[in-house]
Amino acid sequence: MFDLSHPRPSPIIRRGSPSNPFQPPVLSQQSPSTFRSVPAPKISVSTFSTPSRGLFSMIPPYLRRHLTSPPFIAVFLTFLVLFYVAFLHVSRSPADVLRSPYPSNISPPPLKPETAPPLTPETSRIALPNLPEDLYSEYFPTLQLPESILEYPLLAQKLYDFLTRPILDHSSEYEQDSYQSCPPRLSDNLVNPDQYNGDRWFWLEVNIGEIAYRRAVVVNWFENRLLRGEPVIGTGRTGQGRGIVLAGGNQDTTFRMISVLRRLNKLNVELPIEVFHFDDELHDSDQRREIEELGARMISMSSSLKQPSQWKNWQIKGLAIVLSTFREVLYLDSDNTPLRDPIHLFSAPIYLDRGRAVFWPDISKDHPDNAIWRVMGDQCNLDHWTFESGSIVIDKAGNDGLNFAALVIASEMQGDPSFWLKLSGGDKDTFRWGFRTLGLDWGEPPRWLSTVGFLNRFENGRFCGHTMLQHDLVIPDGLTRAPPLFVHSNLLKHIGAIGLGRGTTFTHVKRVSIDDIYNPILNHAHSFVYQGIRRGMCIDVDWHDSTELERGGATIETVELGDIEGDVFDGFETAFFDEGGKIGGW
Repeated sequence: MFDLSHPRPSPIIRRGSPSNPFQPPVLSQQSPSTFRSVPAPKISVSTFSTPSRGLFSMIPPYLRRHLTSPPFIAVFLTFLVLFYVAFLHVSRSPADVLRSPYPSNISPPPLKPETAPPLTPETSRIALPNLPEDLYSEYFPTLQLPESILEYPLLAQKLYDFLTRPILDHSSEYEQDSYQSCPPRLSDNLVNPDQYNGDRWFWLEVNIGEIAYRRAVVVNWFENRLLRGEPVIGTGRTGQGRGIVLAGGNQDTTFRMISVLRRLNKLNVELPIEVFHFDDELHDSDQRREIEELGARMISMSSSLKQPSQWKNWQIKGLAIVLSTFREVLYLDSDNTPLRDPIHLFSAPIYLDRGRAVFWPDISKDHPDNAIWRVMGDQCNLDHWTFESGSIVIDKAGNDGLNFAALVIASEMQGDPSFWLKLSGGDKDTFRWGFRTLGLDWGEPPRWLSTVGFLNRFENGRFCGHTMLQHDLVIPDGLTRAPPLFVHSNLLKHIGAIGLGRGTTFTHVKRVSIDDIYNPILNHAHSFVYQGIRRGMCIDVDWHDSTELERGGATIETVELGDIEGDVFDGFETAFFDEGGKIGGW
């Protein structure tokens, strides 16, 4: 038994299994001798109904014996099966699998051969070496993955690789290596300070035994899904066609979501839309009617999935994508408004060539002290920003069907706030770590985010940002850079509304002049939240301690909204308020 520093949360298990080490089997195992043989029923005239009995009695006895003999019955049943396969069964082509369940004149392009996933679950069992006994004998007594998972060779190999990555304590030796790749001079300024101050001691206490247990729980999630008959790989069972998914339910969330639906309607977006909510929410008949009139289909989820102690029920996001009827999904937060029809994202090279999954960046990077690096078996690096999950585009069958498996991991992590959300800072980075768990590729936009806001007259014109501006995946004709695409007003609900309205809310953009997403110059930019005078929570960006050489000639610039290349904001603010956008509230 391992000495775990923290109590183990009970894994979500709905059925027992003799091969499941996480709970006792529901049924005691019986020895073979306790089972009695039950003879097959004999077919006789009395077996048939009264009308059939008369016809059957007209058959000569010698033929009757042949017709009721087991060999004849076996041959007859075989003939029926072959007849069904040859003449009655209609096979489903890839085009059938991709067809949207809702009326739409938009059909997805065919998958490229090298990325096309299998349309049926894998069936050949994989043989893998034994797992390390000192780490996993408690969870996998045979030192093998569960039999049900071994039937999915690609998934089994990825999970085996995850389990056998290095496991380290937070030691002085680990600090030396990780602080070299993620220097505190940078990472201390790039980390989310609330997360660092609130969870750092939790991170440091995560030990080898805890990491082994948490990795084993990931495998357990998949075993339980298979026990329940639920899919684990993205195939035709996990969605068809393309569509937009939103999640909401409480009063203010619903108002914002309806505003986004109106915007999509004004943009003539023809993708079908699904709105997920808990079954104890969204009961207002007028709101439900308007949502339906705007072309969305509402899907309720059990409120028992809520986490009562959490101030936000993030888990609805991952579950909404997993349970949506679409194979290719554009997920949008209820306060995330597109500037134009986003249908082109599904044909963007970044999407098609990078695992058919794209995630947009946030304003922070993970600190080397964060235990997530050790859970993943990775050395800290500053290659990626944390995810900002207000917009996600994903094909559940991408990465050979493993995108769906990564979504399963993310949704399960979101349901365990006692551990995973302390490492990921909410729901957003569970998607990143779900993909990293399986070693999958993903895409990111070419530009880091900018911030939209106004100049605060109560603070000598200091910039007060309230909205994340996320960029397109492609550069339209006539432009030099990927333009803004998503206006994610994630802090507008926290802003004081005094003196704000049309013409004063969305006025300026603050950004780094060189904002290529992988440019190390951005590691010297400090994007942060502060309390603006009479405004509440504001975002600003500045340089932290750095040299001109490190900044590479980049500057922090404040640009009026009307000066953004391509005039992409023409009429936006007016439309925002006309369509129900609001300041403040939750």
